[in-house]
Amino acid sequence: MKMRSRLRDFIEDERIIEEILDPHHKTIMIIGGADAGKTTLIECIADITSRQTTTAIVDLDVGQSHVGLPTTIGWGKLDGGFKGWEYIQVEDFYFTGTLTPSGNLVPVLVGTKLITERAVRSCAKVLIDTTGLVSGPSARVLKQYKIDLISPDLIITLERAWELQDIIEPFINHSSIKIHRIPVPSVVSLKGIQRRSQYRLERFRAYFMDAPVIRIPYGEKGIRFTGRPHRLAISELKDRLVSLRDEMNRDMALGIVEGIDPGDRTIHIRTPVDRPEEVSVVMIGVAVLTL
Repeated sequence: MKMRSRLRDFIEDERIIEEILDPHHKTIMIIGGADAGKTTLIECIADITSRQTTTAIVDLDVGQSHVGLPTTIGWGKLDGGFKGWEYIQVEDFYFTGTLTPSGNLVPVLVGTKLITERAVRSCAKVLIDTTGLVSGPSARVLKQYKIDLISPDLIITLERAWELQDIIEPFINHSSIKIHRIPVPSVVSLKGIQRRSQYRLERFRAYFMDAPVIRIPYGEKGIRFTGRPHRLAISELKDRLVSLRDEMNRDMALGIVEGIDPGDRTIHIRTPVDRPEEVSVVMIGVAVLTL
């Protein structure tokens, strides 16, 4: 009942809630700017839908990820209500290499497509959280192509003064997508840049705590860059976030570049990966992390 009450802080119209629960509306995308309450709304909806059917949450917010780590697009499954993000196990994730989609749209869009498809195959209801990037040409392109790739059955926007008009307007006449535009409720609190940065740092610190440094022979493994390619030199790659992928091109674990030894052609990576022998590709991201 508590979550139902919180949901009504966002959505007062019972008909919208009925559409959310409608089994024909399998994929539901939430769009809104920073501090619009998207994550809270997702929690409320997930609590209700997961009591009726298996529900997936796809987290596209690479800067403030709750399912998986920042820089990744992940999805998790829940049944029997929302108990907290810490109880949602990451089923799969895709490393984008960035904390913000701007300038790195291709990996974000590819990850959006792949991870959402996997969630859709596994669950009857799929809730999709998005980044708070809603202003400017990059935001418009990113959101509109995400909608094209996912083809959600239902879109719920959280808006201040119709700030999403340029993003949503091209889709208002699409017969396959139902759109509900609701104002950001007054109960939503502002986090601010500092709290967002602190949240990311805490997540990374917990993940890399006690992680060992392993040596990856880059002459024997594949090396890819999520952004502009660089030389394999410590001056360019120190502290860069990476992902280690297996032979199926699935992300296994994240890492931080600690060093490069050109003598024995190895890249030294701090990572909690538990199967280093299965690493096939090192994906080198754009984001830099200093713990």
